[in-house]
Amino acid sequence: MRVALPLGIVLLVGVGCGSAPPPAPAHAEPEPVAAAPLAPVPEGASVIQRAMLDEVLEAGLGRFLQRIGTEPDLRDGRFVGFRVVELRDEALFAGLDLAPGDTIVQVNGQGIERPEHAFTVWTGLRVASELTIVVLRGEERRELRFPIVD
Repeated sequence: MRVALPLGIVLLVGVGCGSAPPPAPAHAEPEPVAAAPLAPVPEGASVIQRAMLDEVLEAGLGRFLQRIGTEPDLRDGRFVGFRVVELRDEALFAGLDLAPGDTIVQVNGQGIERPEHAFTVWTGLRVASELTIVVLRGEERRELRFPIVD
């Protein structure tokens, strides 16, 4: 198994940097994403080492947010996610299929529209066994999955 992702994979919990999106209508909920069953880690798959993840979590969400630039992605006046504008630390994001222009929609099954959503995902990573990120690249929806291993 390949451990190729530096902690850049954690970036997706912190996409709340940049300007805040306008308040969503009370009826607007993030679209549910069907969870695929967990499968064994295939040979060559990237994983996140728990010890490395813990170091990033201990440094704090604010420090992490300094490494990525985002802006709200609004379509037809509706918040979709956070568009990646800039990856400021290339080494941190090496091995991650994420590029400027991609829109981060969900992390670990949760929308990330508000700062409290990002914080919930961030703290949940302390006990998570996997990091799942839903990204839009253009109109193509992608799901990135990374096991968290000891």
